[in-house]
Amino acid sequence: MRVDMTLPLEDGMQLFPGLPSFESERSVSDETGAITRRFASSTHQGTHVDAPRHYDPEGPTLGSLGLDRWFGPATVLDLRAARGEPIDAATLDAAAADPEPGDRLLLLTGDVDHRFGDEDFFAEAAHLTPSAAEWLVDREPALVGNDFLTEALDDPDRPVHRTLLGGGVPVVEYLCSADAVADHDRVDFTCLPLHAPGFEAAPVRAVARTDG
Repeated sequence: MRVDMTLPLEDGMQLFPGLPSFESERSVSDETGAITRRFASSTHQGTHVDAPRHYDPEGPTLGSLGLDRWFGPATVLDLRAARGEPIDAATLDAAAADPEPGDRLLLLTGDVDHRFGDEDFFAEAAHLTPSAAEWLVDREPALVGNDFLTEALDDPDRPVHRTLLGGGVPVVEYLCSADAVADHDRVDFTCLPLHAPGFEAAPVRAVARTDG
């Protein structure tokens, strides 16, 4: 079974505080009747991936990371019991067998499915702590995906982002459809970003293939 883990891009959808939301405008050609759309979006809109360049001006961009990183086997960490809670290294240790270097790690709480779009999402969703970021980097994953906040908003230094991205680990944020995936220990995962090689981030289409 294939599970779409991507939030749809919609006018006015919720976005990280302070960034512009997605907007589109439909037009119809007077001459041919062709329908087209103009859209404006942050690179961090909806389900998207952060490359290391997001916080490091010399770090790799999306085009520097290589196509193979974006699809392959993934280990699923079922964190639904930690929905709305800080997620530290001990929580991750309890949720997963030790993954192999180069694996993809999907951290799923259900927060996006239950809270995204609510005014309190950015205050109430789960978030990684610095110890969790260190735990993840130590395992050398190809990428980390989550369906909550990569980190709490109370530290402007963004230590979790800086640890993950500084460790060369891209982060796929705002996955959805957790319940269809979280019961599986392993899935095949694809999250191809827009082909914008110089960008620090871009929306992705994230899909998991389960055995069920």
